[in-house]
Order: sequence, then structure tokens, then C-alpha cells
Amino acid sequence: MVEKLDASDLVGLVDVSIDALKLHKDEINAMNVFPVPDGDTGTNMLLTMQAVKESILNTNNRDIVSVCQAISRGSLMGARGNSGVVLSQILKGMTEVIGENESADVDVMAKALVRGSDVAYRAVMKPVEGTILTVVREASEEGARSKDGKLSLDEWFTGVVLKARETLEHTPDLLPVLREAGVVDAGGRGLLAIFEGILAYLTGEELQVIEEEVGTVAALAHVQVEDFRYEAQFILHCKDSKAERFRETLHEVGGSVLVVGGDKLYRVHVHTDQLGKVIEEASAIGRLSDVEITDLKLQVEELDAGRAVELKPTGVIAVAVGDGIKEILRSMGVDHVVDGGQSMNPSTAEMLDAINSIPQDHVLLIPNNKNIVPAAEQTRELTEKEVVVIPAVSIAEGFAAMVAFDPRGDLENNGAKMLQAMQGVKTGAVTVAVRDSKGKSGKIKKGNYIGLFRGEIVSASSEALEAAGSLLENMIEEDDEIVSMVIGDEGHGLNHAELIDLLEDKGMEVEVIDGGQPVYHYIFGVE
Repeated sequence: MVEKLDASDLVGLVDVSIDALKLHKDEINAMNVFPVPDGDTGTNMLLTMQAVKESILNTNNRDIVSVCQAISRGSLMGARGNSGVVLSQILKGMTEVIGENESADVDVMAKALVRGSDVAYRAVMKPVEGTILTVVREASEEGARSKDGKLSLDEWFTGVVLKARETLEHTPDLLPVLREAGVVDAGGRGLLAIFEGILAYLTGEELQVIEEEVGTVAALAHVQVEDFRYEAQFILHCKDSKAERFRETLHEVGGSVLVVGGDKLYRVHVHTDQLGKVIEEASAIGRLSDVEITDLKLQVEELDAGRAVELKPTGVIAVAVGDGIKEILRSMGVDHVVDGGQSMNPSTAEMLDAINSIPQDHVLLIPNNKNIVPAAEQTRELTEKEVVVIPAVSIAEGFAAMVAFDPRGDLENNGAKMLQAMQGVKTGAVTVAVRDSKGKSGKIKKGNYIGLFRGEIVSASSEALEAAGSLLENMIEEDDEIVSMVIGDEGHGLNHAELIDLLEDKGMEVEVIDGGQPVYHYIFGVE
């Protein structure tokens, strides 16, 4: 009999939730018809919970408050798809309650489940009954009704799970599209799988795979629910006052809109035909990261016909160094990353090989270093493909350019928008002086840390953090709002919190990126 949960138990609940979703992922994917029959609800919920686990592993303290904060932030940052974002809001609400207590008994857990349901409903401007929302609401209502007189969490939660299962079975009565397909709601089934995992943890029993009759993916691919082409997901760093208006803008251009979070950090999800407008509006109020674009119609065709489909008319090549930087560029839509090497100076031939390796005849090439721009320009004369060079001289400018990239846009329009976005970024970097020299700050000794801005050495110090702080003082102006901080290999182990505190004291929004680049301890982008 379990009466209370502590911080270690919360970690155990996350682990068993992941195990339960792994067991049922394929089953849940096969059910997926709402809002779009894309067959990935189970995968998205699993990825969301795995992000929660990673967030916990990156938390130094394992007290209940710290674990709750890690669960909430991890689920927000790692949420995937509509179902993953809703799940993140359920977890956010629950951890708000649990984190206010030293441990979680039946009374606390009942209140937490109700809060989770409330937060999830508030996150959706137009809640649809017959979905995961209905399942969590009715389960939470049962939990609140039955908590009195129960000391055992396993006894109490057994009733919650039974109610969730009963509600799930009735979701086709609430949504005709589910009834037509002959399935229950996929998001609701995913939540039930998590609940089943939690119950197994509380009772000490093994998870059981429950065989259920579900429709096949091929059959479900013919069910059309929304008529939007693209799914856009990203993290938006913006002022809280601008987030609500942005949510309203998304409702004007799309469906399945979710803008959730707070404290200048928001997870955005939308289905739309106006992808360029979504990215443009978001870029106008803040900075984007973790951008993911999916062509929903072509995804359904792939599920239906089992064939690969080219998604973009324009290919993107970028030069970069550092595993973290390369991973981010790929996630933003770069098709091929040319390794810049230690000196960040690949040859024209290497870039030409990359251009010829991708299937598109129209290519955007982003050098991300001023020394590479001339070599990049030469590729235009050496290939039959049409190449536009986006002359980014730093990775910060390259990131800004990719935020403006529209995967369905043509070469000319993308080139113009990316160039404009890039020009709004100021770039600085911290490295080590390789010889004695002189800069704005005076004499510089070999081995000193130096801050570079606009082609000049503007700071120098025997301490990397001091050089970085002085560099930022030179870069930041009154109207600036956002700073991206790309940490290199040599920057690992430094106390970045000092720099973050400095920037936040100035009212700046800070995005920290583990770039892994050599030579430069820090690369800063200021907007």
C-alpha cells in the first residue's frame, strides 16, 4: 500500500510512463485520426515523456520542487505534436500542485489531477470533447469525488484509471470522425497508457499489453479532418504581453493552435496553409528555436501509399562546425551541413559536392563565416543548379536566416527574407589571443581571452567570463531584446549563470545553445 510519493517516486512515475508508451506506441499511432490522420500520436507522446526524463537527468537537485520544475520545463521544451503539447500542460498543472508540498498523498494527487485538467483546457482556445481533454477531465473529476476516506494511492488511482478507460471507450460517441474510423481517441489512449503505467508502479505489478481492435493506418489515411497542409512546431522566446496576441493571429491563419508556457518561453503548435506568415509573425515578436515543419498532406500520402515524397522545392546547404550547431541547423531545415573544420574554411569543391548531392535544382548556400563567402560565391559558376548565397558571416546570422526560411517558398523569395532577417543580428565572439597585440581595451597578451565585435577586439582579460561580459556590454544597445549564447567546446565547465544573470538584469531574453564549436568559447547573437 502506497500512501505518499516523494521526489524519487516522481522520477519512477516518469520512467514507467515511458515504458507504457513504448508498449502501446504502435497501437496509438494506428488510431490517430484527429485532428489529422498522420499516425504519430503515440510517437509524439513518447518523445515528450523522454524529454521530461532528460530534463530530470540534467537537474542537479532531486528534491520534489526541483523534480517538478524539471518535469514541467522538460515537457514544455520537448513537447511534440498537438497531443504532446496538451500532455505537457497536464503535467504543468499537476506539478504546480505537487511542488507546493513535501510529498504527495491522495488529497494532493487528486488536486494535482484537477489542476492538470484545468491547465490543459485553458491552453486550448477551442476545446474539442471526445479527445484527451475529455479523458483527463472525467478522470480528474472521479479522482476528486472518490478521494475522501482513502489513504492508499493505489486504491484511489485504480478508480481513476477505470474512469479514464470508460471515458475513452465513449470518445467515438462524441466525435463522429472517430466513430467513422472505428477507433477511440489516440491522445486519450496515450494518456490511459500513462495512467496504466502509474498504476502498475503504485501496485508493484508488471505492465500488461492489452490487445485491442484498432483500424489500420492505411484505412485511416482516407479520413480527412483538417484541410491544412503544414504543421509548424517551435519554441518562441518573446515577451509575455505579445504571446496572447500571437495566439489570436494563429487562429486567423490555421487550426489546432496551441501557444503554451510563460515567463518569456512558449511552445507553439499550429496547422496552417500560411506557413510563411506564421514564421514571419513569430519572428517579428521574438526568437524561434527547435523549429519543426511537417507537410501533413504528403505525410498522409506516405502512410497511404508507402512512397517517399520530396517536401521542398528549395534545398539548403550550410557550413558549420560543432555537433550542437550542426544538429540545430538540420532541425531548422538544412539539408546538408558542410563540415567547416577547425579553421571553418572548407573549399569551393567541398561546397560544390554538397550542392550536387541534394536533389533540388534550386539551392540556398549559407557560409556562416566571412572568409567562406567568396568561395561560396564561386560555386554559382561551377554548377548547373541555381544557387543563391546567403552571406551570413557568423552562425548567429545563419540561425536568424534559417528562422525566416519557408520550406514551401521559392528561391528568390526565401533569399530576400533570409537576407533581411540576417541583417537584424549583431554578432560577437570570445576566443584566445594567439599573439601579443593591441585593441580598444589596450595591450593584449598572448593567451588572453578576447572579445571580437565588428572586426575589432573590444575586450580582453585573463578570465573568459570577464572578457565575455565586457564584450556584451559593447554589443548591447537600449532597443535590443534577445541574446543567443552559443557555447563552444572550450566553454564547457565555465559558470555561464554569471553571464545569464548579467543579461537578464538588463531585461534581455537569453537563449543558450550547446554548439560544441572549436576555437570560440562563446558566440553571441544580439537582436
